[in-house]
Amino acid sequence: MKNRKFKAYFWLVLPIVLVLLVFVLITHRPKYYAPLRIADQSQISVYLSNYLMPTVYNNSQLDDPFEVVITEEGLNDIIARWRQPVKFNNITFTDPQAILTQSQIILMATAKTRFANPILTVRITPAINSFSQLNIHVDGVSLGTAGITTLTKSMGNKALTDWLAFTGTEPNNIVAQVCKSLLNDEPFDPVFKVGDKSLRICKIKLEKKKITALLLPLPDASRPASKTKPH
Repeated sequence: MKNRKFKAYFWLVLPIVLVLLVFVLITHRPKYYAPLRIADQSQISVYLSNYLMPTVYNNSQLDDPFEVVITEEGLNDIIARWRQPVKFNNITFTDPQAILTQSQIILMATAKTRFANPILTVRITPAINSFSQLNIHVDGVSLGTAGITTLTKSMGNKALTDWLAFTGTEPNNIVAQVCKSLLNDEPFDPVFKVGDKSLRICKIKLEKKKITALLLPLPDASRPASKTKPH
C-alpha cells in the first residue's frame, strides 16, 4: 500500500520538478551578458560611419588587399543601434550583444515571451576553407543554459524557405548564402559589393575583443586582372 502511494506521489511530483528544472535552466542569466543600451537608436554609429565604412570603401578603390579590424566595442556600438525590437513568431528579441574571443563569436539577446525573458546565446565560428569559401559554423544555440541548436536550425530553415518564396529572393543572394551557412554548414563564395566594386574575404582572424579580415578588391571585368595577391 505504501509502495503504491509512493509511486503515485512520485509520478505526481516528477512533472512539477521537471518543469521547474527547465524553467531554471532557461531563465539562467549569463554573468557576462551586459548589452550596450543607446538612448537614441536613430543616430548612426560613429564607428560605422567614420571608420568602418570609409576604410572599406576607400580601400576598395585600389587593387591591393587590405585588412579591416572590427573591435568588440565598435561592433556592439553598431548592433545596439539596430531597429529594436525584432519579432519572430511570438518571441521579441531585444538588447543584442556580441563578444569576440580567440575561437568564437558569441551573439546574445534577450528573448521576451509571455512566460519569461531568457537570454538567447549563439556561438559561431567563421572560417575560410581550402577552396577559399567561407563557412559560418554554429557551435551551439542556447536559451539560458538549455541547448536548442537542433530546434533553432529546424525553425530557421523553415523561416528561410518561407522568406525566399515570399520575397522572390534568389538562393545565391549573399544574405541567403549566409543563412544557409549558419543553418546547414553550407560554405559559399565570400564576395560582396561595395558600391560598384566587388570584394573577396580572403582571411578571417579571431582574437580577444577583435576580428581582423583580409579583403581583396576584385578587378572589373572591363579591365585586366591585377597580379596582386593577398599576403
